[in-house]
Amino acid sequence: MTKFIIQSGKYKGKTLKLPGRNITIGRELDCDVRVSDPDVSRKHCELQSRDGQLFVVDLESQNGTFVNDKRVQTECLLHPGDHLRIGPMLFELVGSKKTIPKPANLSPDKSAPLSDDEISTWLSEEADETEVNSGDTTIIHSSQLPPQDNATVKPAVKAYRAKKEFHSVAEEAAEIIKQHWERVAREQQEKQ
Repeated sequence: MTKFIIQSGKYKGKTLKLPGRNITIGRELDCDVRVSDPDVSRKHCELQSRDGQLFVVDLESQNGTFVNDKRVQTECLLHPGDHLRIGPMLFELVGSKKTIPKPANLSPDKSAPLSDDEISTWLSEEADETEVNSGDTTIIHSSQLPPQDNATVKPAVKAYRAKKEFHSVAEEAAEIIKQHWERVAREQQEKQ
């Protein structure tokens, strides 16, 4: 079974087990893994299992999909230990150096691990305990979705930047203030 360890955000350290089928990741309600962050496109990328190997396919996302800090142009073969970055979320592929087993080998009986339920269970347990914010990842089953309206969503226009590591609260505060004033200056220039 394909597994990722979440390396950032609220669920850092949790294991994300993927079912033996293609998984869509994005902000859209019908995505299998939903990341509610403006740096993530509505349909950002797809994880595809082919011939016992796992590929990530960028779905023409605005800010890109990255494997080991290199932008995926169309698709990329993932290997154990690779880091997959989607917006602010960082995932590490778990496993030995062997190829990933074919999902067709999984039988649909109760002994086969169905990770959708496991994923939604640990997400819902923690979601009940904490307030949800825009950086949270949520798994939504398409059969549970309400009808979707056709409201347009303005895509993010800024390029993806890796999160900076800070050595002190003062350093982080200074960076936040600097970014605020840069944004204010850009907005004033756009008005002129």
